[in-house]
Amino acid sequence: STADWNAVIGVNLTGATFMVREVVAKMVQTDQRPGVIVNMSSIARHGNRGQSNYVSAKAALAANTFTWAREFAPFAIRVGAVAPGMVETPMTQGMNQKARDALVANIPVGRIGLPEDLWLAVKFVLECDYFNGRTIDVDGGLTM
Repeated sequence: STADWNAVIGVNLTGATFMVREVVAKMVQTDQRPGVIVNMSSIARHGNRGQSNYVSAKAALAANTFTWAREFAPFAIRVGAVAPGMVETPMTQGMNQKARDALVANIPVGRIGLPEDLWLAVKFVLECDYFNGRTIDVDGGLTM
């Protein structure tokens, strides 16, 4: 429905975009630089049946990561994104066990991701001064 579409786009794209807009404006205004913005995309951005709204939002956020890296470079602000695959969360813990097992069986590293795996990617984006404008897939090799 239109309401479902708008809700997912609102949370996953509009909210993130407005947050970045406000944070970068404050960083520039208060001379808090150099700086780094880390967006959370998803491997679903490559396409996932039945999730057009979510795919659209996460693909747009990855595209914005690329665009913002160029727009914010004059202000010494880098932008990167992390795109999780299947990660151990309350949502994935609540999945039908058979469906969950089938998904995990398709992950080449043989396990579901952990929040710590995502932290390592975020840490990389923060610490690597040469990383800019890109999205890192953290998915254990899973393709959807």
